[in-house]
Amino acid sequence: MSETGSSMGMRRALVPIGIRARPAALYRIPVTLMLLGLFMMALQAGQPLLGLTMLMTAAITTLGFAWRGAGRSGSAVLSLRDEGDARLVDGRYREARALYERSLALAERELPPAAPELLVNYYSLAAVNSMLHDHARAGRYLEELLRGLDDRVPAPWAGHVAWLMRRVAHHCSRQGDHARAQQLCRRALDLVGDAPGADDNTVRSLLDDLAWVEHHAGHYAEAEVLFREGLSVHEQFRDMVLEQAQRPRRRPGQGRSPYREPGPATASTSGGLDRAVAYSLLGLGWTIYERGRYDEARVCFERARMIAMRLAVAPLEPVGDGLWIEVLRGQAAVAVTLGEYEQAQALYGEADQRSVDADEAVQRAALLVDMGWLARCQRRYDDAEALGRAALEALGRAREGAAAVASALHESLAELRRRQGKIREGQRHVREAQELAGRCLGSDHPRMAGILSVAARLHAARSETVEAERTARLSLTVLEASLGADHPRMSDAHLALGEALLARGRLGAAERSLGLALELRQRAVGAEHPELVEILEAQVAVLRASCREDEAQAVLERAVQLSERLLSGPDGTSGSTSGSADGMLAHHEHPA
Repeated sequence: MSETGSSMGMRRALVPIGIRARPAALYRIPVTLMLLGLFMMALQAGQPLLGLTMLMTAAITTLGFAWRGAGRSGSAVLSLRDEGDARLVDGRYREARALYERSLALAERELPPAAPELLVNYYSLAAVNSMLHDHARAGRYLEELLRGLDDRVPAPWAGHVAWLMRRVAHHCSRQGDHARAQQLCRRALDLVGDAPGADDNTVRSLLDDLAWVEHHAGHYAEAEVLFREGLSVHEQFRDMVLEQAQRPRRRPGQGRSPYREPGPATASTSGGLDRAVAYSLLGLGWTIYERGRYDEARVCFERARMIAMRLAVAPLEPVGDGLWIEVLRGQAAVAVTLGEYEQAQALYGEADQRSVDADEAVQRAALLVDMGWLARCQRRYDDAEALGRAALEALGRAREGAAAVASALHESLAELRRRQGKIREGQRHVREAQELAGRCLGSDHPRMAGILSVAARLHAARSETVEAERTARLSLTVLEASLGADHPRMSDAHLALGEALLARGRLGAAERSLGLALELRQRAVGAEHPELVEILEAQVAVLRASCREDEAQAVLERAVQLSERLLSGPDGTSGSTSGSADGMLAHHEHPA
């Protein structure tokens, strides 16, 4: 949202409010002793009526001072809160935060720690800081709120606190604190209960949040279970809504919806095939894709595309370009993985047209990284380099949540430099990718294993054979622990290990590792995939080093056929690329 807060508002928000000295209040004196003393003096003077009158006057005066003091402090706290709420509604978040902080300072000075006015201020400050993308402060105020509630959230507050937990959990997940994000999502699930609906505080939405947290953490099996559970909950309550809508009414009156009331800044939907389900299908599709089941992932992306098309013609709920871009990215990723480059080019082209005017810099950068991946697979290295520069520019405009995309970009650029023979530049990019991935993903994330594979091949290209073998084996260990020994991505690690072992002269071990790489990749993408060429070339080098020229020639001919299929254009003519099959054949016939 747009924000019109001034710099003076920001300075007021950050300047602490000083505590002014106040005169002593009469009600803080031992009032009982004073009144009793006056009454006894009047009795000794023989004027009991005068003593009683003095007693009542002093009591009423004391109560009046106490009431005025409490009313004055309470009215100031409420007044500042009302002003902050008005600024919040107008989108002036910084001014609202300043007013909320002043209200909180007064409440902390005048009221007990668990007073409702104090807790409401904690919630308001957590919400407005989250809207200002100051998630660290939002998390601190959320902790203060839960501490003030003694971790027992009352039912009327449950939906609002769950909404706030979702926002903080999303930030924690992006920062790599997956354990904290999981804890917040599960706590929000406990608060919401078992009655789901279509707004932000539903069980299905929270299950989706938790599934995305598991996905970002690399726990793809757990993420798949949660995505499927969320979709099944949605389908269950969609059927309930349809049944109630079709049931004839016996008396006038409004039927009770099974959905909860919307949370803050949300709008409820009517259930069915809506935007939230489309994003759930996208999450499920990406999770299945990461698990190496590409045909199933394609089905999920196609279902999400059908929903996007339905929403595009719906007059009440138009779909934005963001959903379309994500659907097209998912479909294109499957096409690239399976070697269907022409289809991927068309899908990425449509997504590129939709994202040119979009405000999401991170989404734009992710799309450019994917397009650079396709260009690299097609050996259009100049185009891949230009797309990488554009992605770096897009990431420079991003405010937050860009670390994972930046890590993928540097990994892609490192592999591009390796293929171009610019090894030093590739190692610089791979170090940057490792640092970013370690910060936002973790050292045991499957994406880290991909970076290690590229690093191992760069070490082998520089004849750093010991480090190349160590890095490749580490990549194998991470992948096997997270995805399993039969995952298609294991082929990258086996290829890196085979090249390292070949450089060290251990030909038998290198041949076994390259054989495993070829078997895993063929099983996943087929025997005619262009990305088999790099494995076949490594096998040719091993066979020739073993003086098995006849076998090497047969493998080389297969590699040449796959390269020619890649280099030929749609009309069967040769396309413009950085290399050629004839050049590859000449290189292997006359090795350096």
